[in-house]
Amino acid sequence: MSLIKKTVAYLCVVSLLFFGAVSLVTGEEQPSEVSDRFSDDQVDRAIEYKINSYTSPEPNNSVAIAPREIPSGFELAGQTDSLELYIGEQMQSFMIKNKHTGYVWSSVPDEKWLKEEKLNEEWGSAVRSPFLLEYFDQNAMLKRGSYRSLGATTESMVPVPGGMKAVYAIESLGIKFSMEVKLENDSLVVRFADQDIVENGSGKLASIQPLPFLGAVRNNEIPGYMFIPDGSGALIRFQATHPRYDQAYEGRVYGMDYAIEYSDLWAINEQPILMPVFGLTHGVKQNSFLGIIEDGKYSARINAYPSGVNTGFYWVSPKFMLRYPYFQRTSKNMGGFNTFQANRNQEDRQVRYLFQSGQDADYVGMAKAYRSYLNERGAISPKQGSDGNIPLNLEMLGADKEPGIIGNRIVKMTSFDEAEKIVDDLRGRGIDNLSVVFTGWGKGGQNGSNPDKFPVGKELGGEKGLVELKNRLADKGVPLFLYNDYTNAYGSNGNFRPNADGIRTAGNEVLQETYYLWVDQESSSDLTVYFMNPKVASSIAAKDAERFGKMGMDSVAIGKTGRLLLSDHHPQKRLSRKQSAEEYAKLAGALREKLDNVGFYTPNEYLWPYTTQMFEMPLYSSQYMFATDTVPFLQIVLHGSVDYFAPPANYNANPKEYLLRMVEYGAYPSFNVTSEPSWKLKYTLSNYMFTSYYEDWKEEIVSTYERMNEALRQVQDATIEQRNMLDWGVVEVVYSNGVKIIVNYRTKDVQYENRTVPGMDFILAGGE
Repeated sequence: MSLIKKTVAYLCVVSLLFFGAVSLVTGEEQPSEVSDRFSDDQVDRAIEYKINSYTSPEPNNSVAIAPREIPSGFELAGQTDSLELYIGEQMQSFMIKNKHTGYVWSSVPDEKWLKEEKLNEEWGSAVRSPFLLEYFDQNAMLKRGSYRSLGATTESMVPVPGGMKAVYAIESLGIKFSMEVKLENDSLVVRFADQDIVENGSGKLASIQPLPFLGAVRNNEIPGYMFIPDGSGALIRFQATHPRYDQAYEGRVYGMDYAIEYSDLWAINEQPILMPVFGLTHGVKQNSFLGIIEDGKYSARINAYPSGVNTGFYWVSPKFMLRYPYFQRTSKNMGGFNTFQANRNQEDRQVRYLFQSGQDADYVGMAKAYRSYLNERGAISPKQGSDGNIPLNLEMLGADKEPGIIGNRIVKMTSFDEAEKIVDDLRGRGIDNLSVVFTGWGKGGQNGSNPDKFPVGKELGGEKGLVELKNRLADKGVPLFLYNDYTNAYGSNGNFRPNADGIRTAGNEVLQETYYLWVDQESSSDLTVYFMNPKVASSIAAKDAERFGKMGMDSVAIGKTGRLLLSDHHPQKRLSRKQSAEEYAKLAGALREKLDNVGFYTPNEYLWPYTTQMFEMPLYSSQYMFATDTVPFLQIVLHGSVDYFAPPANYNANPKEYLLRMVEYGAYPSFNVTSEPSWKLKYTLSNYMFTSYYEDWKEEIVSTYERMNEALRQVQDATIEQRNMLDWGVVEVVYSNGVKIIVNYRTKDVQYENRTVPGMDFILAGGE
């Protein structure tokens, strides 16, 4: 990444952390267990905890939401112990009834709302349709429509266990496809079989959105919110009045595919989507559902529309991408034409809806349902035996390269001997549970010659020094993770051939990015970066695992490979995003088979089964204007299953608030450190590490660790069971072992059950 891009990105993050996208949640404040509420004339930095980087207290919604009646035209198509599925005429609408509570979810909004909304013809058709479509016409123009607006017909309907399967036909486009809607294991399943898709006319499918208006709410006529998996998680609360929004949320599951969607690779400053989930609540602690995209998730999006964008409804749904548009260049001077993928992504598509009621009907209950879902499938499993102090992650930079008049010069920042001295110093200060990630250990340093990493940098102590460091740290109970990247290739090092082994775009160009050291890009093109074909990357990782094993190294930390998912359009080596993800899973499996520890930076959900540690896990959402709250959905899913570390604390603008965020979210601390002063990195591509000098940070590291250890050491193997906003800026987190952590972001003290929670601090309660 260039210096200017990194600087801009960093400033954006700092600005968001300070100010957020201010969007106050309306609703009546209610008494809570916390006393000493503040009057309007008292200064308490209210803006800092009433913005959407925090979570707001729930308004009083004690009135039960009346269930809808099921019209006479609907027929019972399937039932389980807890659910009943009713299907309307020609499988155009659906209703799901909770047999225990009587609550009814409908795929079409209430008729009273539809009359009041006065929708135009297009959206009037859309809200009554079982699906929305995008398609390319014969002129490669992307168009949209719905069952009704496109004049679709239900060609056939056949029973399936628990439900029905329909074949829909759009004669004007020559398109047919099936949609199966059924109840399975107390959940609703909607499935599209790829083999049933027929495209014999002028239209070519681009996307399908099933049951887009399931549970849709007009304005705030039902209290509640939509959940989106943006970063740690975010809510979009239903509001009667709100700012005017120009567009909806469209989140790409597992991020953007830069091989087919054009973008400046690093210009977009948004939080990742690591999980294929979404949700909606009708009355907190009353009724909710969680949607899980099971098949087709690698090319899926999550659309969430706030009221005011096209309609007055809040609605959220998955969007399955079958084809993408792209620009086909025909000359070097950027001439070309717009077109689309000739062949669609050939995979089945399926979404599963899990329904919650009562105390589990909120985002916490959704996260717990997803946690159970992953446990049942072996993606995560309960952690045991963590009865000591919490872990602290240290990421140490060995070296990087600095351009010179003749060739490059290696800038040594932390030798292997110096790394051990840092570890010993922290152990001497009482930190006995350390995890060390060593970056820039190969020839050329951090931005040297990947994928050809060897030999180990002689400036750092060479391979002998690395092995000795590993063994000495192992004797002290400290794992040494070697940082590796199986996504980027720098030039043609290590027999990597960009034209043959690099990822190709849909336009058959080699995907690449150039990193610049200087603001003036004309003056210094420092590093051309290519993207490895995942099969090539998997082969390289397998060879690395063998070599690491022979060296006695037993732990690796994987960088971008855990988060960046690309398709490859090389004519002889085509890979869909699904196939790329499968290759990365093989890569992770091969490493896990040979090594004791495989850590990933910000890993996507499909890599969780292979991950022993997770680094740089997001603690914030992107804070879009329409998002009203940030929530720790991701952390509720993971806590008690795997150790996850926060992004390095060195670079946070408000260390005290960041410590509280880590405590509240159950995330372990992490720091980037170097033995040499940070200014030595000024002329390297690691110059974003502007404050890494260990001597400057050692006292802060110890004090941060001691405070966090006090809070989290008792809950390392426990799961998060409740999260209660007691008031603005005051939160109670309840763990499965009975421990409660109460965090006060306010500057003034508050009272909690006859105890004082100091301003900008926390206390523990409950437990043994």
